[in-house]
Amino acid sequence: MSLKKINYLRSDMKVVFTCCFVLIVQLCFSQGIYPELTSRVGDYETPILEKRVENIYRNKLKSNPKEELNLKLWKLYIYDSLGITGKADTLSMELIKSEIAYKYLESSKIFARLGNIEVENNEFKKAISYYHFGLKIGRKFKDVKTIASFQRMIGTSYLKLVQNKTAEQYLRESLSSYKSINDSLGMANASISLGNAMKTQENLKEGIKYYQMSLDLAKKLNNQRLIAGNYNNLGSIERRQKNYKKALDYFFKALDMNLKSNNQQWQSFNLHNIAMTYEDMKQYNQAIEFFKKSNDIKIEIGDSLSLVSGYESLSSAYEKVNDFENAYEFLKMHIKLKDTLNLVEQANLLKTLEAKYQSAQKESEISHLKMTNELEEVKHQGLEMKAEKNANLLSLAIFAGLILLGGVGLLLKANKSRRKANDLLNSKNEIIGSANSALQNALNELSEKNREIIDSINYATYIQRATLPNITQHTSDKLQFELFFAPKDIVSGDFYFSYQLYNRSIFGVADCTGHGVPGAMVSLVGMNSLEKVIRDEKNIDTGEMVESLNQYVLESLGHGSEEINDGMDLSFCHLDHENNLLHFTGANHTAYIIRENTIVDENIFNEYVQQKVRTDLLTLISLNGTRRPIGKSHSIIPFNEVIFKLHKGDRIVLFSDGYADQIGGDFSKKLKKGALLDFILNSGNLSVSNQLDFMKSNFNSWKGNHDQVDDVCMLFVDIKS
Repeated sequence: MSLKKINYLRSDMKVVFTCCFVLIVQLCFSQGIYPELTSRVGDYETPILEKRVENIYRNKLKSNPKEELNLKLWKLYIYDSLGITGKADTLSMELIKSEIAYKYLESSKIFARLGNIEVENNEFKKAISYYHFGLKIGRKFKDVKTIASFQRMIGTSYLKLVQNKTAEQYLRESLSSYKSINDSLGMANASISLGNAMKTQENLKEGIKYYQMSLDLAKKLNNQRLIAGNYNNLGSIERRQKNYKKALDYFFKALDMNLKSNNQQWQSFNLHNIAMTYEDMKQYNQAIEFFKKSNDIKIEIGDSLSLVSGYESLSSAYEKVNDFENAYEFLKMHIKLKDTLNLVEQANLLKTLEAKYQSAQKESEISHLKMTNELEEVKHQGLEMKAEKNANLLSLAIFAGLILLGGVGLLLKANKSRRKANDLLNSKNEIIGSANSALQNALNELSEKNREIIDSINYATYIQRATLPNITQHTSDKLQFELFFAPKDIVSGDFYFSYQLYNRSIFGVADCTGHGVPGAMVSLVGMNSLEKVIRDEKNIDTGEMVESLNQYVLESLGHGSEEINDGMDLSFCHLDHENNLLHFTGANHTAYIIRENTIVDENIFNEYVQQKVRTDLLTLISLNGTRRPIGKSHSIIPFNEVIFKLHKGDRIVLFSDGYADQIGGDFSKKLKKGALLDFILNSGNLSVSNQLDFMKSNFNSWKGNHDQVDDVCMLFVDIKS
C-alpha cells in the first residue's frame, strides 16, 4: 500500500473517530451533563444534598481544571432540577458571560433562570429577550420540549405586558409544540396559560375551552395543583359572567382538591373567592362565614399580607347586614394589622438600602474606571510589543542583507537578538493574560455586588406592595375601581389608597418626589401619615385632613439633622354615599369627572368646578386643587375643599403626571396633558374596565421603544348608584 493511501486512510479514520466522539458527547448531554456525576448525587435532604454536589464538583475540578465551565453548567443543571433557586440564579449570572452559554442544550437553563429573575423584577421586556436566546438554543438542537417551554414563557411574559394577541400567538405555538411530542403535562400548562390569554381578551368562551382542555389533561395526569388551578379559573369566569351557582361549584371543587393536598394557602384563597361570590349574591351571612374561615387559615399559616384584605372584606360584609359593631371591630383589626407593618421602620430600611445602593454605585464607577485604565495600559503594552516586533523584523531583514554582504557572524548575532525579542514577547503575553484574568475577577465581583443590590431592592418591593391595597377588591354595588399602576423602576414613588368606612369611601393617588428607591422612601412616609389621618375621626373636611397629612409628613421628614425638601402631590377624595357628595382636595392635583351631556347643569360651574373638554355625548369636568404640595413649601395657601354632587353613571379619574410626561411618538416628545385628557374623554363611553385597557394600550403605543420616564398611576372610579 502506498504512503499516499495510508495517509488518506488515517485521515478518514480521524474523521470517523471525531464524528463518533461528537455523537457520544451529544448523547451524554441529551441525558444531562456528566451523567456519571449526577448518578453519584443520591437522595438526601436539601442541605446535605447541596454539600454533596459541591464536594463532587470540587473533586472533579481538581482532576480536570480545564473543565470548570462545564462543571459549573452541570451544577446549574442539578440545582435547577432540584429547585435550589438562589444558587442556580447565581451560577446563571456567572455563566452568561462565558462561551458555554450558547454551547449545549442545557445552556438554555441559563436563559430560563435569568428570564425568570427579570419576571420577578417586573422587567418583562428583558425577560422576553433572555427567553428568545433560550428558544434559539432549543431550535439549534431541535429539542421540541425546550422550544415549547420557552414559547410558553415568552407568551406569559407578553400577557404581563398586556400585549395579548402576541401572547396568544406564542402560547398557541407552545401548545402545538407540546402536542407534536405528546407531552401531556406541557399541553396542560400551555392550555391553562392560553385560557388566561383568552380571558384577558374577554373571550370567555375560548377561555373556558382551554381551561377545560387543561383540566382534562390534569385529571389524566392526576396533577392536583393543575386540577385545582383550573377549577379556580373556571370559577372566576363564571363569577364574571354572574353565573354564581356554577362559580361556587368550581370554587368548592378547587377547595376540595386543596384540602386533599393540604395546600392551606390556596384553601384560604378558595374560601375568600367563595365568600366574595356569596357577597355578589347578596347572601351576606354566608359570605361572613367563609371570610372567617379564610381568615382563620391565614392566621394559622401566618399570611398577614392576605389577612389585611381579609379583615377589610369581613368589615364590609358586616356593614352590609347593618352589624356596625362587628364592622367597626374588623375595620380596627384591619388598620392595626397594617400598622404592624411598621411603615416608619420600613422607611428607615429603605434609607439604608438607598445608602447601600449609592455606595455600591460609587464602588462600581471606581472599579469601572480602574478597569478602563488597566485595559488602556494593556492596550498600550500590546502596541509597544507590536512596534517592537516590527522593529525586530526590520532589523532581521537588515541583518539578512548584511549576511549577504558581510558573513555568518552577523547572522548569529541576528538570531540571538530575535530569541531575546521572542522571550520578551512571551513574557509580555503572560502579563497581558494575568491582567485579563484580574479584570475578569473584578467583573465577576462587580456582578455579585450588583446582584446583592437588586436583591435588596426586590425586598423593598415586597415591603411596598404589602402596604398598598388590592383596590379592585373594594368594588361594591356603589363603586367600581380600576387601576393602571406602572412603576418606572422596581419600586415606585407613586402610590394609591382606598378606605371603606361605613357609608363613606376615602380614596386617591399620590405622586412623591422622585421615583425608584428615593421615591419609595417618601411614599412609605406618606402612607404611614395617611393612616394616622384616616384614624382621626375629628377631621371631616378634606382640606383639614390634607393639612393634617402635611403636618405628619413634615414631622416625619424633620427628625434628622439634615434638611429634607421632599414631598408629594396628592388627590384626596372623600365620598359620602348617603348624599352622593364628593369632597375633594388636591395638592397640586386636579380630579376629573366624566359625565353624560344630558345631565350636565351649567349652574355647577364656578372657580373650582370647570368644564374642561366636551364631545357630542360626554363632558369632562375638572375639580381644581390647591397650588401647593405636601411637604416643605414656600406657599401658605390653605388647602381648599371642593364639594361636588355625583350622579349614577359618573366616572371619577385621578392620575399622577407620569402618563402625560412620557416621551414617545414619531418625534420623541412628551405626550402632554391635553392629549391625555382627549384619551380619557374619547374612551369615556366604554365600560370602566375597557377604558382601563384602552389607556394602557395607548400608553404602550405612544412609548414604543422609548424608556419609561416616570411612575404611572391612574385610578378610575365608576359611580354605580
